[in-house]
Amino acid sequence: MPRIQDVLACALLLTAVPQHAAAETPAAAPAPVATFDVGSLHVAQYGTGARTVIFVPGLACGPWEWSGQIARFASQYTIYALTLPGFDGRPSVGGPLFAGTTGDFWRLLGEKHINRPIVIGHSLGGTFAFMLATQHPDRLGGVVSLDGLPVFPAALFMPAETIKAMAQRASAQMAAMSPAQFTDYERSTVLPELVTSPQDVAAIAAEVGKSDPADTGRWFEEDVTLDLRPALHKASLPILVLAPYDATADAQYHIASMDAKRGFYAQILKGAPNLDIVMIPSSRHFAMYDQPTAVGDAIANFLSSHAQ
Repeated sequence: MPRIQDVLACALLLTAVPQHAAAETPAAAPAPVATFDVGSLHVAQYGTGARTVIFVPGLACGPWEWSGQIARFASQYTIYALTLPGFDGRPSVGGPLFAGTTGDFWRLLGEKHINRPIVIGHSLGGTFAFMLATQHPDRLGGVVSLDGLPVFPAALFMPAETIKAMAQRASAQMAAMSPAQFTDYERSTVLPELVTSPQDVAAIAAEVGKSDPADTGRWFEEDVTLDLRPALHKASLPILVLAPYDATADAQYHIASMDAKRGFYAQILKGAPNLDIVMIPSSRHFAMYDQPTAVGDAIANFLSSHAQ
């Protein structure tokens, strides 16, 4: 899930912070016009517009977390919302997860004759989008990443063996949980760090609980030990990173201001040739819940410039 506030890093390292009321509620997505599978990916289609947008959820999430944005843009675009294997009730797959699912993404583009879509990912889904951008940038129209980065930020401050061991322990802990334990842990320990409203915590926990704990651990381990920065120079397409900022939550990471967080992210992303960072104030990792209009407006501006 998260980059700075990663679901298991939080679970292992952090304590709860105060919660606040949400300003808005994301809209419900419309009914899909089609659903189908391409390899390991489950795909829901919304809308039939000339240009294509593909949404990728984060760790242990499904397209439900993008419901407000799907509702906003389905009348203008063809939207494909992906569910990754092991998440949201989908079956497990073997082998390397990022490599296998990005391969199935390119298969989706070929089978559906999709020309240069905009890929929008959250957290792990943003990292997924960065990987795509380094593989075949010419086949994409652009990437939007909501609090997903090409490297796990904590890895910048730990030896490689330490971060690897931490990821393995976290993965093993999740694999040992029952679905009920996993849901309760998300609700009580993890999600209060990642979204401000108690109502959103409860709603997200219920959905996250549909994901397989062991598969979530496998994804987490791959994500935490991944570093795409050496390949960022290949990602020549337009990239927008949406960076949430919450003074209380970010202070725990010694990030004292919104400018400081922007600078930290810019340093991580400095290899990307065509990058813009837009800050989302008064929001945490699930910024599409905390500030759905601000997130939607930033995406709309990007689409108006690049989804042509």
